[in-house]
Amino acid sequence: MKCEAYNLFFRRIFTIFRDYRFLMVWKTSEFSGVLHHCHILASEMVHFIHQMQYYITFEVLECSWDELWNKVQQAQDLDHIIAAHEVFLDTIISRCLLDAESRTLLNQLRAVFDQIIELQNTQDAIYRAALEELQRRLQFEEKKKQRETEGQWGVTAVEEEEENKRIQEFQESIPKMCSQLRILTHFYQGIVQQFLVLLTTSSDESLRFLSFRLDFNEHYKAREPRLRVSLGTRGRRSSHT
Repeated sequence: MKCEAYNLFFRRIFTIFRDYRFLMVWKTSEFSGVLHHCHILASEMVHFIHQMQYYITFEVLECSWDELWNKVQQAQDLDHIIAAHEVFLDTIISRCLLDAESRTLLNQLRAVFDQIIELQNTQDAIYRAALEELQRRLQFEEKKKQRETEGQWGVTAVEEEEENKRIQEFQESIPKMCSQLRILTHFYQGIVQQFLVLLTTSSDESLRFLSFRLDFNEHYKAREPRLRVSLGTRGRRSSHT
């Protein structure tokens, strides 16, 4: 998985946060729950992406390069250098989940990223509806002030009724937004949980440790019994499989 891919996902997530901060100006109780849910889920995804990016950049690439460089420095002939380079490539391919044995893990990781993209699409629609609603309310209030400044009635009874009806329709759409986010959260956490379980069965200690870092607050450990074993136990168990 290239680092550029992680940067792409970061840009998607930060777009979500940018819209979230803008909407926080509109702190109405009717929409605060939706905003809070969006923020919590986006934060979970940011943590996941950050840990994966750190793992690829430092634990895989940087550490493997250091090992290669040390072997090259100690090499007595070209054959030793070639052998060290082959180990370097094999290690990177394996730990980046690009070898045949890691196909299931890679597919699960892609499924996680698919859910991140789905979050952006869902939240784009939610935020767009909210921003449009905010703009309409501001325009309505501005119209009232403008007419009052001109010595007229703010709005007619018909206009007031139409505005209230439109607001009610928006308020009635909020439970559907919350439901969409709950479903998305359920699917995302389920896929991440399965990814963590797969990591714990890996024969590579760095991948097993990655599962620990991804679940640093033990949220998934509390939900999944298979994650309630120590890293050492995981390693011993995997070595016998």
